[in-house]
Amino acid sequence: MVSLQEKSIPLKKINFGLKSLIYWRHLYLMQTTNLLTFLTLALLCGCNPNKSNTDEATLKDSTSAASPMAAKSQTHCYALMTPQGDTITLNLTQQGIDVEGTLMYSLFEKDRNTGTLRGRMHGDTLRADYTFESEGVESVREVVFLAKKDGFVEGYGPVEETEEKTIFSPGATLTFDLEEVLKKTECKE
Repeated sequence: MVSLQEKSIPLKKINFGLKSLIYWRHLYLMQTTNLLTFLTLALLCGCNPNKSNTDEATLKDSTSAASPMAAKSQTHCYALMTPQGDTITLNLTQQGIDVEGTLMYSLFEKDRNTGTLRGRMHGDTLRADYTFESEGVESVREVVFLAKKDGFVEGYGPVEETEEKTIFSPGATLTFDLEEVLKKTECKE
């Protein structure tokens, strides 16, 4: 029979074993943290590999006012005329990030509606409320335009009705058709 004293491990070896275990655990945690940090940065810094005519973007608020309009209060006009006979005109006055103006839709074989626009620039995105009257009824609809070098592109996506207005569904991904740009034109008085 073997006594306990013969099987006991010296105290120095136990300490070395704990230190070694702590070292390897610390090294594992550092590697895991570094890997997670790298993957997070890779996702955040990734570029858009899709360079197509249709650009999808989830709206994100930003404090910069990057747009084709200057930071001073100026009025700019934009228009889109399609071969099908649709016309959209957008007249905007921007003061900092605040924007107001008029928007007119004259769509082929549809009722024309004209109204006012009031909203804000969020980076390169104009998000506004469009108040208009159509067939004698006043309505309010959220509109979103993406600012491009040569004008604005309207965003489309799923909408919801609230008591006050029609809005894009929260968290919805909007589609911007880059073939339909409202290009800068001379303002008509």
